[in-house]
Formats: sequence, C-alpha cells, structure tokens
Amino acid sequence: MGGEPAPSERERIVSLYRELGPAVYRRCLRLLRDREAARDATQEVFVKLVRDIDRLADRATALPWIYRVATNHCLNLLRDARRRGEDASADALDVVPGAAPSFPDRQLARQVLSRFDVQTQAIAVGVLVDGMEHEEVAGALGISRRTVHRKLTRFLDRARALLGGGER
Repeated sequence: MGGEPAPSERERIVSLYRELGPAVYRRCLRLLRDREAARDATQEVFVKLVRDIDRLADRATALPWIYRVATNHCLNLLRDARRRGEDASADALDVVPGAAPSFPDRQLARQVLSRFDVQTQAIAVGVLVDGMEHEEVAGALGISRRTVHRKLTRFLDRARALLGGGER
C-alpha cells in the first residue's frame, strides 16, 4: 500500500530506534568520524528500514540486518565522497584503542581498501578495525562465515602484495 506506516508499525519503528539507534549511530560515527554525518546517516538508515519493516519482525535478525544496512550506507557515503574528491574518510579507519594496527598507516590502509568492493571493505573493517569475529561479521552482512573467511583471506593476500610493492 505504501504511504505512512500503520500505528503498530510506527510503534515498532520508534521502539527499534530507541533500542538500536545508539548502536547504529556508534557504527556510523565509527565509519564516518563526523558526529553530524553520523546523525544524518543514522536517520537515513532508519528511513530505509521503514521501507522494509517486515525484515524487522524478528529481533534476533533485526540487529544484524540493521548493522549491515548502516555499514553499507556509510561505506557508500565514503566511496561517493572519495569519487567527488573529498577526503571524507580521512579518519574512518582509526584503529580500535588497544588493537595493533594492521597496516603501517591509515593512508596506506585507505589506498588498499579502495581497491576492493564494498562488501570486502566491510569485512576488512569489521574484522581488522572493529575487532569483530568472523561469525559476527557474517551475521551483520547476511553472508556465510565461510564467505567472510574467503574474502578476508583474499583481501589480506592482495593487501600484502600491494604493500610489498608488487601489483598482481
């Protein structure tokens, strides 16, 4: 039917926003590194969710799906900004405090990441930057753990080749 959601759907959206909004905001802030952009992205993610409200019926699958939508949305914003010549991702790849950096510096990491598709970028950031387990990333992105492992292995092999100076 389209249009405005029914009252029960609206209540569910408001409830989900209260419950999951802070997690979505933190994820957007982590990727975008700009509070205002993260607030805007969080709202845009929830607007997308309203369009597919039935996917939110099961609370167990709602968070991974919302997380995937937020991650993809933010990575797309960063990619689009990069295409426009903006340096919106300058701090998007800060390493979690206490974690050992996977690359010598962020600029090099951004250059390597830019050579991969959005899903592989999300996997690499999720595992290497956010410190997520393969199973967590798989659930958040709606893919298998095996796919996460395969894409991460390819990413690391290619990144090592790029960092070593060899182009494959």
